[in-house]
Amino acid sequence: MEMVQLLRGYAEGRRDFGQVDLREAWLPGIQLQGVQLVQADLAGANLSYGLFQEADLTGAMLWRANLTHACLEAACLDRAILIRSQLVAAQLSGSRCTQADLRLANLRGAQLQNAVLSHSRLCYADLTGSNLRGADLRHADLTGAILHRADLTGCRWQGAYGQRTDLSQAVGADVDGQLTPV
Repeated sequence: MEMVQLLRGYAEGRRDFGQVDLREAWLPGIQLQGVQLVQADLAGANLSYGLFQEADLTGAMLWRANLTHACLEAACLDRAILIRSQLVAAQLSGSRCTQADLRLANLRGAQLQNAVLSHSRLCYADLTGSNLRGADLRHADLTGAILHRADLTGCRWQGAYGQRTDLSQAVGADVDGQLTPV
C-alpha cells in the first residue's frame, strides 16, 4: 500500500491498515487518530509530530522510527518493536506497551504517566527527564536504562530487574529491594 492510498482511505473513514508496509516513509505531522496499524512495518519511518491517539500498533515494527514529539496517548503498542526508535518528548500517557521492545530507545523527556510497560525490554533506553508517574514497570528489563532526573512517583516495580540502571536524581525512585539485579 502506498502512502497516498493510506491517507485517502483514512480520509474516507477507513481505520484498519493492518500489516501495511510503510518502511522508511516520510510522514511528519501525520494525523491518524484511532488508526489500526497492527503488525505494520514502519521501520525507519519519520512519524515525528504525528497524532496517533488511541491508535492500535500491536506488534508493529517501529525499529529506528522517528516518533519525536508524536502524540501516542492511550495508544496500544503491545509487543511492538521500538529498538533504537526516537521518542524524544513523545506523549505516551495512558499507553499500553506490554512486552514492547524498547532497547536503546531515546525517550528523553517523554510523557509516560500511567503507561503500562510491564514485561517490556527497556535495556539501555534513555529516559532522562521523562515523566513516568504511576507507570507500570512490573517485570520490565531495565538493564543499563538511564532514568536520570525521571519522575518515578507511584511507579509499580514488582519483578522489575536489571543492573547498571542509572536512577541518579530521579524523583520518587523508591525501588530499594524491588529492582532485582541479574
